[in-house]
Amino acid sequence: MENKEAQIKVKTKPINRRYSKWGYIFALPFAVLYLIFTFVPMGNSLYYAFCYVRHYIGYAQPKLLSEEGYPWYQNFKEVFTAVSFWDAVKNTFKFSILQIIPEWILAFWLAVMMTDRRLKFKGRKILKSIFVIPKLLAGSTMGSLLTGFLLMFFGTAAFKLYMASMIDGFGFTFEDFEYLTSIDFFIIIISIFMHFGITFIYAVVGITSVPVEVFEAAEMDGANRLQTFFHVTVPCMRPVMLFITVLSVVDCLGMSDIPSIFGYSSDRTNLTLSIYIQIQGNMCLDRASVGCIVLLFLCAIISGIFYFAFFRDKDEEQLRKMRRKEKRERARAAKGEAS
Repeated sequence: MENKEAQIKVKTKPINRRYSKWGYIFALPFAVLYLIFTFVPMGNSLYYAFCYVRHYIGYAQPKLLSEEGYPWYQNFKEVFTAVSFWDAVKNTFKFSILQIIPEWILAFWLAVMMTDRRLKFKGRKILKSIFVIPKLLAGSTMGSLLTGFLLMFFGTAAFKLYMASMIDGFGFTFEDFEYLTSIDFFIIIISIFMHFGITFIYAVVGITSVPVEVFEAAEMDGANRLQTFFHVTVPCMRPVMLFITVLSVVDCLGMSDIPSIFGYSSDRTNLTLSIYIQIQGNMCLDRASVGCIVLLFLCAIISGIFYFAFFRDKDEEQLRKMRRKEKRERARAAKGEAS
């Protein structure tokens, strides 16, 4: 019996080695492309943030700020003291908050409706494909197509609301409905329409990854759909929720194509668009690099806050602390016995 087990181990070991190498082979193209198109530009941005690169033309190596007679933090000082930078930060957070909340409500509502076994909803596969189509199109193309339609629709709706208010005497003025025809409103609506499809798809993946037995147990306990979603679905799809959060944060903070359709104004220029303006308009690669670093830190900080506040497994963390404490106590006891 022992000889047979030894033969099986001898046979399976080379097979495991032979198959394990294919994982590294398939991952190699992604690693190479990531180093070339992501890691190298990130390294250059970090280096240019401490260089003097103004109206830079040619392929000569940029000089450091210290070589030009400036302090090493000169670019950061110029960026952080500029009024346009803080306007861009304010617009970034404004557009992100106003986009994420309706986008998540719409995406998760549709995902729950599409995956609910109690609703015999037909045509789910077709609708799933339709919801993702706006994400596949360029933001400038989709924004240009929707702008005219939204101007006509919401402009007419605002005028009708104003006229109904005047007739019925509700006391509203046209300025109360002016936001429906503002550029900020169009940017938010188009951004939600562009990005909610991919959030919807990942929400569907997260909900379908939860075992069916869990939902059946919740139904047997008398939980309604709202209780099932918040107390069963969301806790069970915590890893997917973290991924959706990071994806939404990166999409919102990195949005530039849709605001650029309406022009470069200080009241709607976010951080990504200001970086583009610094590169294309002012030819200041050093200031643009500082903006990239700030954007990277914002993405990391906001994602970390969401993780530690909502998606961290607190029970697992407490269990890990208890194990470390027991390990230290055993080590102290062993040291005491040895002495």
